[in-house]
Amino acid sequence: MEKVYEIFSNLVSTLGYSRAHASILTTLFAHRELSLGEIAKNTKYSLSSISLSLDLLEFLGLIKRFRKDKSKKVYVKLEGDLLLALKELILMKINRGVNSALEELKREKKEETVKREILRFKKYIDNLYKVEIPKD
Repeated sequence: MEKVYEIFSNLVSTLGYSRAHASILTTLFAHRELSLGEIAKNTKYSLSSISLSLDLLEFLGLIKRFRKDKSKKVYVKLEGDLLLALKELILMKINRGVNSALEELKREKKEETVKREILRFKKYIDNLYKVEIPKD
């Protein structure tokens, strides 16, 4: 089973997630719902590393933290679509770079050819937002 975790964790890492994120997601794919302590035990990361890594995963809508009944124990449940979250993250990063390049080119009047290519690239990226991730 450990080899399966390693293979899946490597795959998730190639999608752009950190090793810690990949380990957490792999563990949650296997168990769907775990306490922070159980995640730390399974991933061999500290509780503080787990908690910090969960912030991004929660922001991306991949996990949800909650408490059962009146317990002080925090649990984590897998919720979102890994590929959809990755798509959004990648496109956000690319758009940030494109917008930054366009801002810089505004100051450079003579670089119209480069600006046209960047705008063409931006149009392409905008179209990628419309591409749907296959369900199965």
